[in-house]
Amino acid sequence: MIRKLATAAAAAATAMLLAVSAGAAHADKYAGVGSDTTQDVMKALTNQYKLTHPAHSWTSINAGATSGSIPAAGSCPGVTFSAGTPAPNGSSAGINALLADTNGCIDYARSSRALKPAEAASLTAVRLGGDAVSWSAVPSSAGGKAPAAHNLTLAQLRGIYNCTYTNWNQVGGTSGTIVRYVPQSGSGTRDFFFTTVLGFDPTVLGGSNLCATQPKVVQENKGTAVTALDKNNAILPYSKAAWTAQSNSAVTGVADARNGFVLGNIDGTAPGSTSPAFIGNRDVYNVYKTAGAPTDLVDFLTWAAAQNSIKATYGFTA
Repeated sequence: MIRKLATAAAAAATAMLLAVSAGAAHADKYAGVGSDTTQDVMKALTNQYKLTHPAHSWTSINAGATSGSIPAAGSCPGVTFSAGTPAPNGSSAGINALLADTNGCIDYARSSRALKPAEAASLTAVRLGGDAVSWSAVPSSAGGKAPAAHNLTLAQLRGIYNCTYTNWNQVGGTSGTIVRYVPQSGSGTRDFFFTTVLGFDPTVLGGSNLCATQPKVVQENKGTAVTALDKNNAILPYSKAAWTAQSNSAVTGVADARNGFVLGNIDGTAPGSTSPAFIGNRDVYNVYKTAGAPTDLVDFLTWAAAQNSIKATYGFTA
């Protein structure tokens, strides 16, 4: 009888251990991919959260990362990123990767744009904070050709990207051929700049778009990606939050990739202004699969959205 009881107790203990282990394996790993704009603030928030939630592995993978990994856990066999297999690069790329993931390797996507209707059918977006997207250029005081006031009307900005204006002296600047730049495909910043600020896709030629060539494409929020030859003549969309985090690199640890580019006003209104409202103001999000979402993940994303002091350091509003 004693032996039977001992055997039963051992079996029960083993079953309990397996159940706990299985649950822990599923909950041990939470990984996010996607937006370049929010990767640094999410990394800071992740590091802060781990201090009080050390039982879990919280990972925020940089946009387009060619190194690093998502650890194996539960049904996820683990993912290693390389030059041949980079991490999703941008909001749309992150959302698409989340939707396509069937192994539970990706738990949330960072997104600097709102969900599209088809995506919202199976995904939930948690607002992280506020940001703004504007044009940027090297100021005239530093050798750039942009207007001295560093202001463009909305009509002028749209005219630059549809080639109504091709020289900076046509919009109040110094003579120099304007070189148009846009972020990479899959970028939420690109999507937002095209749809909300410009109102059209400048990469689609013809019709009201008078350009003979498409704008040059670079990694978003990287003034350093603009060639030295183009630098003083270039115009480049830039996230206000990314620009702020880079300017505050001594505190944030974010590499300063501005390369002399300064955010410009539109119609005399500064990026982020709420009175009057700046046309490029936007919200940024974290996105997860609605069905079966782990409580730990939802708790983390909800907590992150409330950390206003950390968000402010990286240029995001409450």
